[in-house]
Amino acid sequence: MDNTFMEKIVRKKKDSKDYLMISGLILLYIVLILLILQFIPQILILIIFAGGWGLWWMIGSTNKEYEYSVTDHFIDIDCIIAQRKRVRVFAGNAKEFEMCARVNSDLFRDFSKGNRKVLDLAPADDPARNYFIVTKNNAKKAKTKGETVMVIFEPDERMIPSLKKFNPSKIKIEGNF
Repeated sequence: MDNTFMEKIVRKKKDSKDYLMISGLILLYIVLILLILQFIPQILILIIFAGGWGLWWMIGSTNKEYEYSVTDHFIDIDCIIAQRKRVRVFAGNAKEFEMCARVNSDLFRDFSKGNRKVLDLAPADDPARNYFIVTKNNAKKAKTKGETVMVIFEPDERMIPSLKKFNPSKIKIEGNF
């Protein structure tokens, strides 16, 4: 039997929430240094280096990549944070999909009316290439384990046709990639 394996890594674009967090962290660092300088100047050097390291660590945590892996009829999506931590955020089985189609389709509007958690795991640079999946999240340590979720992601041109073989009535391919 032929085994299928493919993967794609996409970098998440920073949004306004990320830039707001970075600005807030920098402002907090400056205020902390000014307070320490005013009340306990003897430990200022220690605070500058320790706080600088913490600031670098927190700002680096806004750099995220998503790795999509398709193995036969299974799809796994991991979030790689600052190239130092990997977290499985979604695991699904194509045989159990309720629906899979493009985000800019009428099906997306129909399925987004439900009261389910949305996992936006796409890079956000071209929404026309994004697909959505509605299914149960089987990732062991995910916050949404066992819940029916809507996952938005940007597959490459081989992934959706490969998954369609296992659930042709629920996976819709519209247009070209």
